[in-house]
Amino acid sequence: MKIRKASNSDKGNISRLHIASIRKLCGSYYTQQQLNAWTSVLAPSVYDQALKEKLFLVAEDSQKDLLGIGILDFENTEVSAIYIHPDAVGKGVGSKLLNEIEKIARNNGIFEITVHSTLNAKGFYMARGYSEQELTFHNLPNGSKLECIRMLKILHKYAEQRH
Repeated sequence: MKIRKASNSDKGNISRLHIASIRKLCGSYYTQQQLNAWTSVLAPSVYDQALKEKLFLVAEDSQKDLLGIGILDFENTEVSAIYIHPDAVGKGVGSKLLNEIEKIARNNGIFEITVHSTLNAKGFYMARGYSEQELTFHNLPNGSKLECIRMLKILHKYAEQRH
């Protein structure tokens, strides 16, 4: 598996992975109406701003198929997204993306990072040292709201680099 910066040519594959991940992994935590509202805004062009303004990583296999995406928002010191293809869940893709994001954050002077976790991903983040702060809502462009959990992790300045 390789982690690299996403490019404009990845947008179609990113969109397909993001939608598949939400539909399969979030289905038990959100209503069908919420899932439809959430995925309906995920056209390839929705990633333009993130590709320009944030650190946007993709994980791919040896055939260059996307396994996951991860986004770091430097300005808000936040993990904006980690989504894994349903077929790649449990294979370390999410952990590797998150470790890379945290390493880059530390290298850029960020030592406290937040994430607005989907309800299904709370355990993933807690297992990696994030603490639950409060219940929040993510407002979708179409007016729908998704319940999320704001979580926080202190990134130690001299933390050991894990690979």
